[in-house]
Formats: sequence, structure tokens, C-alpha cells
Amino acid sequence: MTSNPPFQTIYFDIVGGCVARCPYCLTGIGETRKGGEITPERFAEALRKLRDEGAIDAKTVVSLYNWGEPFLHSDFPGILRVVNDLGVRYALSTNAYRVPLINRDFVRNLDHLIFSMCGFSQASYDRIQRTRFDAARENITLIVRECRDQGFRGDFRIFFHVYRFNENEIGLCKRFATRHGILFHPHYAILNRWDDLRSLVEGRMPPEMVERISGELYGLEEIPGILADAPREGYRCPQYDFLVLTEHADVVVCCQLPKDRQEFHCGNILHESLADILKRRPEMPVCRDCIRSGLAIYINQSIRTPAFYRKELRQTLLFLRHKLRRALPGVK
Repeated sequence: MTSNPPFQTIYFDIVGGCVARCPYCLTGIGETRKGGEITPERFAEALRKLRDEGAIDAKTVVSLYNWGEPFLHSDFPGILRVVNDLGVRYALSTNAYRVPLINRDFVRNLDHLIFSMCGFSQASYDRIQRTRFDAARENITLIVRECRDQGFRGDFRIFFHVYRFNENEIGLCKRFATRHGILFHPHYAILNRWDDLRSLVEGRMPPEMVERISGELYGLEEIPGILADAPREGYRCPQYDFLVLTEHADVVVCCQLPKDRQEFHCGNILHESLADILKRRPEMPVCRDCIRSGLAIYINQSIRTPAFYRKELRQTLLFLRHKLRRALPGVK
């Protein structure tokens, strides 16, 4: 048993690859594009180990993804048998390239399902995922309908990645989400490539590359100010509240790091005790350097909802409150 409390969230890549070719993602640019997959037997062994060492309890949600697309697993029903047999709640994130077999086993312990979208047009998909937008939209509709037909009452969510070129598609996607009862979460797309991010914050990225990336991504110009104001002493990285595992059951220091580089691994859950792994994690050189540079501060606040969208939500809430007050004078 470890002295740490159970994790609320564990990210466990059951598949290391993805079909999408997103240029700002490590998997999409090919570093881990193909990847491997964990067998249901080894997955069960890893989850039992995590449970027996106190990392998983009834409130834990095991997310079957980090860098990979879970529906590409060759024995996805076998993975579901594991989580269902162990009574583990799980979550999924998918680009909706593929529709899995959806039955009672699929929804039995499903906590929530996220659809990752890079826009709401083929033009946006051609720039980022390079897959078929119409297929993704139809597959999302199908997955939602079939899950609800099987009795699922949890959350569906669309994570809409906002680029400089797709702001005009936010409303279209929100209406689609509302029509199908899906929660809508727009947030700025980020530079999800560790080495490029380090070269950017250290001033080593060529100016023409900075200009090209800034032409599509918001927020790069804010990074120097964030780093300058970042507290270094006594900072506890929120990544310590998660556990991140690869399809080989290696524990990675945090969710932003390339999963296939040994210097970012702090142990393997199948071969070492979790207590030893967790003790080692904050002492990893990459972890110390990330906090010392202030980069950890940026990483943990980089997923942001656009300010104009937050303003629209506030205005909508104020309008609805005003209408409610007029209809029910006693309501404050």
C-alpha cells in the first residue's frame, strides 16, 4: 500500500497511436503515431496492482487515453471486460474516426465520453486532423444515440480546439452539441510538442517558425509574461494529482511529456511498487527543470476558454436571470 490517497484521475493509454495527423500534437506529427497497445491481460494486471496499492478506489476514473486513440485497440471489448470485472469507472476521449461496438458492457462503467474536434468544417479538418469531418460528425451522432439506447445517462462532451482560423465555427459546433445533448467546451489549442515548447520558452525556436505557429495558435505571445511571473519556490505541480501510464504500463512524469522516451519514465507499475515510483517522480530532472523555469505554470493553465466566449456565457446567464426575476419576482 502507498501512503498517498487514491487518485481521482488516472490516464492510461491502452493504445499508443492515432490516425489523426494533428501538426501540434506529438502523436499527430509521427513521433508516436503508430505506437503499440496493451493486452487485456496486462491491463488487468496493472489495474489490480494499482487497486491493491491504493491508487484506485470507487471514486477513481481511469481515462483510457492520453496520447492515443482508444477505439483503435484491436480487442477493445476485452479492455472493457477488464474494467467491468474490476468495477472500475472509466472515461474515453476520441476523434470519432471509428465507432466501436456499443452494448451494455460498453456503458456499464462509463463515466463520461469526450469528442475531440478541431473545427466544424472539412476545411478545418484538412488543416489539423486530416480526416473526414462529415464522418466524425455522423459518428458522434451515432455513438451518442447508441450509448443512450443502452441506458447511459452520463456526460458527453465536445472539446472544441479553437484556432485563429476556426472561431467562426464555434457557434455551429455549439448548436450541434446542444441539439444532441452534448456539453460544449471550447478552449484554445496548444502547442503539444514538448521539444518545440522548450525551444520556444528558451528562445531557441527560429523566428519564422514562431511566426508560422502564432498564425494558427493563440497565446504564444503571453508565455514570456507567464514565465516571468511564475512562482518557483514551494510550487506543487498539479500533475502530481494524476497518474499517467503508457500502453507498456510505464509511468510517465506528466501528461505533456513524450511517452516513449526513457528519461521521462519514473518506473513501471508491473515491475515496481507504486510507492517507489511516486517517491521518484518529483526528483526527476525534467520535473525539477520544468518547475524551475516556470514552464510548469504555463502548462497547467494553458487550457483556457476564449475570453469572448466566457463573456457571451455571462451575458446569457444575466439575461436568463433577468427573465426569471420578471417571471418570478421573489427570485433574486
